[in-house]
Formats: sequence, C-alpha cells, structure tokens
Amino acid sequence: MNRINPWLIILLVLGVLLLVVNGGFGGAPQVPYSQFQSMLESGQVQSVVLSSNSANVTLKSPQQINLPGGAQTLSQFSTLIPSNAAIPDTSLIPTLEKEHVQFSVQPPNPWPSLLINLLPVLLLLGFFYWIFMRAQGGQSQVMQFGQTRARRFGKENKVSTTFQDVAGHEEAKHELVEVVDFLKYPQRYLAIGAEIPKGVLLVGPPGTGKTLLARAVAGEADAPFFAVSASEFMEMFVGVGASRVRTLFEEARKAAPAIIFIDEIDSIGRKRGAGIGGGHDEREQTLNQILSEMDGFDKSSSVIVLAATNRPDILDSALLRPGRFDRQVTIDLPNLKEREAILRVHTRNKPVSASVDIPEIARATSYFSGADLKNLVNEAALEAGRKVKSVIEMTDFYRALDKITLGLENSSLTVTDQEKRAIAYHEAGHAVTAAVLPGTDRLQKVSIIPRGRALGAAFYLPEEQVLMSKERLENQLVVALGGRAAEESFIGTITSGAADDFRKATQIAKRMVLEWGMGDNFQHMALGSDTGPVFLGEDLAHRKDFSEHTAQLVDEDVKRILDKAYQRSRTLVQQYAQAMHEVAEALLTHELITGDVVRNAVAKLTPAPIGGLGV
Repeated sequence: MNRINPWLIILLVLGVLLLVVNGGFGGAPQVPYSQFQSMLESGQVQSVVLSSNSANVTLKSPQQINLPGGAQTLSQFSTLIPSNAAIPDTSLIPTLEKEHVQFSVQPPNPWPSLLINLLPVLLLLGFFYWIFMRAQGGQSQVMQFGQTRARRFGKENKVSTTFQDVAGHEEAKHELVEVVDFLKYPQRYLAIGAEIPKGVLLVGPPGTGKTLLARAVAGEADAPFFAVSASEFMEMFVGVGASRVRTLFEEARKAAPAIIFIDEIDSIGRKRGAGIGGGHDEREQTLNQILSEMDGFDKSSSVIVLAATNRPDILDSALLRPGRFDRQVTIDLPNLKEREAILRVHTRNKPVSASVDIPEIARATSYFSGADLKNLVNEAALEAGRKVKSVIEMTDFYRALDKITLGLENSSLTVTDQEKRAIAYHEAGHAVTAAVLPGTDRLQKVSIIPRGRALGAAFYLPEEQVLMSKERLENQLVVALGGRAAEESFIGTITSGAADDFRKATQIAKRMVLEWGMGDNFQHMALGSDTGPVFLGEDLAHRKDFSEHTAQLVDEDVKRILDKAYQRSRTLVQQYAQAMHEVAEALLTHELITGDVVRNAVAKLTPAPIGGLGV
C-alpha cells in the first residue's frame, strides 16, 4: 500500500481553512456598498442580516443590478460594510430604522480565528510527522540495500529475442546453442555423467552484440533470465555487494533452470591485489562472493551464468579458471558476409529503395561493429527524412557514412584558392597511387569537401584478408604517402595536411619491424612488450625488451621502410603526372568524383596498372 504524502494532507487543510475564512464554497454575489445605500434609501430593501464586516441583503422584489461581470437580476446579495475601515459608517442602523427595514445581527464565526491560531501548531505537527516517516523509510531502505537489483524476465515478460534476430556470429551462436540445450534438457547430460557448464564469458569489442546474444539465449531457452550490470552490486555500505550476489543466486536457484547475465563484469572482476595504493575491499568482497556462489552450485543445478566484457585481460584469474567460467565465446567485429546480414536485419522494417546496394555498403563499412551498422542505417533514415523522401536511397547511405567516418560537412570553413589547389593535388596523389598499385583497396570516391577536421578524403572499399603480405603493406605505405609526394612534386611546397598520413604510415612501419619481422635488421624476432597496463600495477614503468642499440636499429628499419615508400610515391606521381593533373582539375571543378574517374585517367597512360616501382 502506498504511503500518503503528508505534504498533501497539509495542503488540503490549508485549502479548507481558506474556504472557511472566505465563507465556504459559495455565496451571494457581492454588490458595492454605494449601490446598497441607494437601494436602501429608495425603499427597495426588505431585510438585512448584519455580521462583523458584511451584510446579507434581501430585496422586496428582484432588481437589475450592474456588476463588474455584467448586469444581473438579483433578489439577494451581500455587501461589505466599511465599519472597520478608515471612515466607518455610523449611520447604517439609524437608516435601517428610518426605512423600517427588518435587520438582525449575526454573531461572528469563531472558526476562522480558531483555525488561524491553530495553523502554526498544525504545520509543526506535520513537519514532525514527515521527519518521523522519513526516519522509518530510511531504516526500511537500509534493510533493502542487500536485495538484488537484477531485472527478471519470465513467462509474464518473456524475452522475445531469438537467434534469428542476431545476424552473423555463426560460430558464437553455435557455441551458445549448446547452452540452450543444457537448459532445456539437463537430464540428458547428467545421465551420462557430464557436468553442466556453470559460466560462459562473452568477450568482444563494444557494440558487437554480447548483450543481444545473451538475450537470445534466454529467448531460445524459454527460461527465467536475470539481467544485472556488475556496477549495480556496488554501494556505499560495506558488504552490500556480497549480499546482493547471494540474493541473486538464491532467486536463480529457486527459478532453475535459469540464466544470470552480468554485464560489464570487469567492473567488479578485476584482478585482486593489483593497482597502485592497494585494492578495493568492497569490490573484492563482491568478487569473492561470486566465486563462492559459482563453486557452490550443485552438479544438478541448471543455472548458467553469462557474463560480458570487452576487457578480458584485466579479469581475475580465479574467475576464469575451469569450474567457474568454463567457456569463453569471442564476439569479434563482423566480417563482410556478417555485415551484410546485419544490414539486412536493420533495414527489413524500413522503406529502403530497391536501388540500395547492401553488399557495397557492407564492403564500405570495414571494422564497423553491429552497433555502428545500426547507427548507419538510422543516420541514413534521418538523412532521407530531412529531405522529405518516402524511401531511403543509396545517396542517403553515402551521406550518412561520410558523416559518421569524417564528421559533419564544414561549409563555413573558408579555404583559399591556393589551399584548395593543394588539397586537390594531395588527394589526387592518394587516389592515383591507389589506382596504379596492385593489392591496394579499391578506390570508391575522392572528395575535397571539408568534413570535421578533414579537408579532403579518399574512400576505399577494403578487401578483407586474414594475412597481410609484405608487398601489400609496402603498397599501402606508398598510397598513404602519396599526398605529401604530390604536394612536393606539383605545388612546390609542403603543407601540414599530411599529419594524419604520417601517423598511420609510421604505425604500420613500426608493426612491420616490431611484430611481423619485416625489417632488414630483425627478421625473426618480435620486439614488442607483453606487459600489462600500468594502471593495473603489473608494470609500474614501461620496460623495453631490447637495448638502446637495438632501439636505434629498429628506428633505422622504420625510417628505411618509410623513406623507400616515399621515394616510390614520388616516382609514381611524377610518372603519372598527366593523370594527376586531370584528377586534380576534376576535383577542383566538381569537389567529389568517383573512383572510375581516377581509373580512367590512369588507363589513358598505360594499358594496365603497373606492379610497383622499385627505388
């Protein structure tokens, strides 16, 4: 039963008090005292009832009286007597006697003065009552702190998500189908002596669908589903987290077969005893309780714990040992085929034009997660809505993709003609080298329209490969440095526009030397450090795995790779100078061109793209 708010009671009392003071819920119309005097002197008044400061008047016959709201025909009305005013009327009673009007005096109403005198006492009592109820409520809330905050889904509010609603991740779904089988037919496995897995850890980058897969498991198994975020176990009171864990597992056992889903488990499952300045007692107690509860399961208990994290490297080893989270299911970024399936799921209930090429959108969204793809479809729908379209077209998807990857179009940015020419040749350098070299990503379009912080961009359709050859990596470096090579060759000066190109190229070259053994000095060694993050306390200072002399050799290898790629870029843009001029002029004229324009300009100079130029 809901408790009545004491402030509501106080407001009702004040309202009744005001009504009583003002004479109740209704009354006769108020007439100015001057009109009453005129009627009295003209002999129209039959009787008067006097009170302390007003008079209720009854007329001998109904009269039309002008009131502020309009003329009305009245036989009774009230008026205020100025007896308590600055100029009291002492002639009223003699006038009533002279006109032979019946009058009587009504004793004053004691309730207004009584209520006014009692009002401070009532307010004080109401305040103490409110304080008392708050104290009682606080005690009950303290007792409720230890209860679980998990949201339960069952037969009444059944989870409707199934594996059909999850596109891609076929290997992960195959692994989780067994979990569903454990929940539906536990006796099948117990009869043969197998123990049902107690925990399944879903690992993957943010937005890849870990929570969606957990809901799909609950929907397929038709089992009670307890969903909670790991951060909800934590509270300012010591021991509350452990109490909530106990309550959660008790409810799950009563509802077995059931699923417990703990999202972002890394917030309480971090390695114990790590970190500068000691650990966190409350978090460690909560983690210890989870470990204890998972060990306490009966072999016949059909309760499975699903947990999700994007930071498996910081989880405590006791949480990951067999018998607790027996299985780890990796939910990685979707590949090309999976991205296409995800896009079809998110566009199935939207008015998408038949001209929309879903496979091409999937190719253009490399390294997009499922959440990113959903956002892309939504942004395309918003673009179509802004232009008052009835269907979503391919151009809407292109604009949405540009907005997500580069940012909003910066139409207010002022670019001089000289800067615009430098940007055009810079982007032409990327585009022409990408069109000439084999093994590079297919060029989709080139733009010199400012977006976000980018003054121009070349867009590609990446071909996903499991292994990257040395030749392909070197060609990517040539394309990345093609912008600076074009500036130096055709503008006569260099600009700051190649900063991002240098950063990406340097990262690729470092990985080639440190991780993949593609340098001249170190061809069979991995020189990267495997130490953990500093904030975990595993490595108070980043320690190098090699000497200063080795570091110098690494720097020489990185520089040699980048210098070679840059010389190849300069040679290519100079050899294809005619194509460079043609592409740059097309960009200056149209600001946005397709990849076919670049490929056609290159094809005029050579029958087929060359295989790269050595230096």
